[in-house]
Amino acid sequence: MNTWHAVQGRRILIDWSTLQFARVWPFWLTLVIAAFLLLLWFLHRNTEFPDMRLITAALPAHRLFEFAPIGLGVVLLVSLTLVLAEPSVVRIDSIDQRARDFLIIVDTSRSMRHDTSVRRDEFTVHFERLVGAFAERVDDPRTIPYIARYELARESLLGFLEARRAEDRVGLIYFNDDAHSVAALTANISFVVQQLGTMDDYVNWGTNIAVAMDTGLNLLDRYPDQNKRTVILLTDAETRFTEELEHQLARLANDRLSFYLLWITTDENENSDDAVSSFLNLARSVGTVFTIKSLDSDNLQRAFLEIGRMEGYNYQEIRRQTHELSAPIWRAVRILFLLWLTLMATLFHPAIHKGKFEASMS
Repeated sequence: MNTWHAVQGRRILIDWSTLQFARVWPFWLTLVIAAFLLLLWFLHRNTEFPDMRLITAALPAHRLFEFAPIGLGVVLLVSLTLVLAEPSVVRIDSIDQRARDFLIIVDTSRSMRHDTSVRRDEFTVHFERLVGAFAERVDDPRTIPYIARYELARESLLGFLEARRAEDRVGLIYFNDDAHSVAALTANISFVVQQLGTMDDYVNWGTNIAVAMDTGLNLLDRYPDQNKRTVILLTDAETRFTEELEHQLARLANDRLSFYLLWITTDENENSDDAVSSFLNLARSVGTVFTIKSLDSDNLQRAFLEIGRMEGYNYQEIRRQTHELSAPIWRAVRILFLLWLTLMATLFHPAIHKGKFEASMS
């Protein structure tokens, strides 16, 4: 049996099937006390003073006056037993959420400097390129005729970030042979956008996806929240760098995170079919894969738009919490006890009804 309560977009379900007690001995003690009291009542049920019986019998609804104190006493005894047994149930809160958390992990390895087919004079960039094809700095990016992979990734990310809501939080990690957390989960999207301008400094040798994924998942653990969470991995890694990711992808599945892989690759048409299939099947088992074979000015942006469309905002967050019942039952017991004492001293006291008895005898 479940009980629902709705309050301002929040629904609370009490799952009574989860009712449990921390202690059992109060029930056995109650049985012993109840048996003792029942025995006393049985032995002394006919020993009431004659005048008291006459007074009680003269009252209207006298049976109620006979059994009401006993009934209240039984209720008190049962309630005290429940308090001592410390009952608890699981309370399920269903909350309509309107915000998301996005963790974006971007490959900044040396291969991300490779040129694409997009010409610089035909494409508008919001961040100037600061590095050349190798480690050298460039003073005038206009001398490089084509846009690099990391530049297209940066521009696509800019559009994705600008489409976020004010309540959203975004984290950003760059990785090569090491992982670099440039923005923890934050609702300050402008700050994350600023970090896109630092991507040039992190375009370096090496590709270590496992370390990047571990760093990202550890970051999410340090910033808990009730928002639905999404991990986006953007990489152009060769297949040999995608091995041994079972542990990280298993963490994604266990934490119930949405996962998207944006894979810029040419491996799919080469002779590494088994490795490619294994990697893609593993990634698809926990999320969605976008395979981008030929990076151009639109396909990466379309992939981010599709992610934004798929990760809708009209969702419910389910929270489960054990709810202790001893405190509210104890409050009720105190009220019942005061009521019982008051009634025994007033309404149920024989002296109060002496006048009615004398009137009935006259």
